[in-house]
Amino acid sequence: MKNILITLLCMSIVLPLVAQDKIVSGVYVGGHIRRERPETITTLRESGFTYVLLFNVHVDKDGTLKTDGETICKNGEYVFDKTQPNYVEDVRLLKTQPTGISRIEIVIGGWENDSYNNIKSLIEKNGTGRTTMLYRNFKALLETVPGIDAVNNDDEQCYDVNTATKFHVMMYDLGLKTTLAPYTYQSFWTKLATEVNKQRRGAVDRVMVQCYDGGAWNDPLNWNFPGIERHAGRTNYQTDMATSIAQMQTWKDNGGATGGFVWVYNDETWDLNQWAANMNRIFGARTTPEDETVVQIYSQRKYGGYCINLPVGRHTKADLSVYGMPAKTVASLKVKEGYRALLYTMPDFTGLSQKHEKDREQLVGSMSNAVCSIIVEKVESADGIKNSAAEQTTLRSNGGEVTVTNARGQMLTVHGTNGTEIVRQRLGTDNETLPLGALPHGIYIVRVGSKSISIAK
Repeated sequence: MKNILITLLCMSIVLPLVAQDKIVSGVYVGGHIRRERPETITTLRESGFTYVLLFNVHVDKDGTLKTDGETICKNGEYVFDKTQPNYVEDVRLLKTQPTGISRIEIVIGGWENDSYNNIKSLIEKNGTGRTTMLYRNFKALLETVPGIDAVNNDDEQCYDVNTATKFHVMMYDLGLKTTLAPYTYQSFWTKLATEVNKQRRGAVDRVMVQCYDGGAWNDPLNWNFPGIERHAGRTNYQTDMATSIAQMQTWKDNGGATGGFVWVYNDETWDLNQWAANMNRIFGARTTPEDETVVQIYSQRKYGGYCINLPVGRHTKADLSVYGMPAKTVASLKVKEGYRALLYTMPDFTGLSQKHEKDREQLVGSMSNAVCSIIVEKVESADGIKNSAAEQTTLRSNGGEVTVTNARGQMLTVHGTNGTEIVRQRLGTDNETLPLGALPHGIYIVRVGSKSISIAK
């Protein structure tokens, strides 16, 4: 790993963001994820959405944080565990591999929600200092619930630039970025984004234009926020999925949107995996470099339709969706000589299976419209040596280093939370150690194949 250590020391060299780390598809999730857990957590992890928005956190007049009438934080203490003992672990699991989710946001606001009126009154009276109840309650929330990256502003009645700016500056100082979810009053949102980013550069990093309900006639192309990502949203009940996906494609093609989101996962009447895979396909699915591609998967027989390129590794249902391939849509495949694809009917490499070491122009039998996960591996050679990537790759953090096992021949990458790739190195043995001592303090994502681990320094 000498080359990796050299790369870490040369921090002035910044490599470009790779496609697989783009945050392009989001879903709002309601209280359903708590009421129907743990199945809902599994559904989200397997969906392939790259970010989720937890709807919602309500701010009371005294600064108490609630959701669905239950108290989250009060008097500077996290108390949600009294009614929701599994919540902290469930949120942690959302970004735990295997999953497509790499960003979690909490939502404040919504239709007939008076949180921002209460925030305005609290800030005008007490400010946003460390001793205020507003600061203390959000600090308690973020210290207890892991992995929250941003706060989503869905103000639909207050629209006060001054106090909203102070609030989002406070949230940035607590460690959260800001996303905006407007459907009307564009001048307010433009001023808010400008003021927050003037005080904390890059704090507002995405605008999510509501193109449904009160904003049904919105065209995201008309919502211009220079230098800020712009996503456009539909609802799962607005039209059929095909119509909404076609509309998102139009927004992408005319430059109106760089990503999409959907409102709201609150029941089991729709297929999250289908939505996420199609949205990823439009806005920036994961890609594999040509020199790492050993298997090609097609959505139609005789190598037609949508195609994804897979490297050696284990590819779950969530992984395939991030590549843009929904579950149960694989129809044919091509396999590079010396490799094989193991196809499974379940998301976790279980269920019925088939092995293919040659091209197959049409899958039949148990695999026809049934593939949910795939292992790609090198075929064992005459001397008994084979690539170990098909075995269970592991990543373990141990103080100032990460140990990687069973990953020979695979590509290791290290990214910062802003998506910047810091390291790209092919592993030469089955046991490698990555030293992290040269990295500045922060949070880093180490990825090998479909496996990843979050490291805090």
